[in-house]
Amino acid sequence: MLTDTDILKIEPSLFSDDCFDSQVLCGGTNGIVAGTQFTASGVDFNASGVASGGVIWLTSNDGVIDGGFEIVSLIDSSHLTVSILRSDPAVGAIAVGSASGLTWSIKTYAPQISIAEMQLSHRLRCLPGWEAATLTLAELENAEAVRLAGLQTLLGNLFGTLYGTFPAYTAETADVWQSHKDKCVRYRAMTELMVRAL
Repeated sequence: MLTDTDILKIEPSLFSDDCFDSQVLCGGTNGIVAGTQFTASGVDFNASGVASGGVIWLTSNDGVIDGGFEIVSLIDSSHLTVSILRSDPAVGAIAVGSASGLTWSIKTYAPQISIAEMQLSHRLRCLPGWEAATLTLAELENAEAVRLAGLQTLLGNLFGTLYGTFPAYTAETADVWQSHKDKCVRYRAMTELMVRAL
């Protein structure tokens, strides 16, 4: 239902920051992008678990390219099709630019996505009319609303984890600590509003 690209659309900083470093699938400083094609020598994207719907963070030495981009497809084990974030996934990939010597990383939130989807699934089965355990998104008239409720659940969970595991509160860390807390509260409140409206 959800992908890393969905997170990128709302919270791109989750892919650039040091948070959840243990979930980086692969990365390096030898990336090459030419339009919509990305490659890096010495990496096997298939073996690393890279998939379409993922996110690659690219930074060029001159700062012209610096951000998160969609992984549209795996061309082969060492080449990816990448794109500037698209509003419609049916539209073709949009060229990122051209550069070499890129610092790059591919991080996934797939483990947290599966937990958020399970949490939402259990909540929906408790609502009137949602008893059928075999109900699929394709059968729903409001599938997009359910997907967005799942995304809010996921973001509430992620920022709750960041808030709960943040280093000791100090004057230097107060702003980041408060930001994680505020986002956790906001996304959890949005989840409740969306679930009630389903």
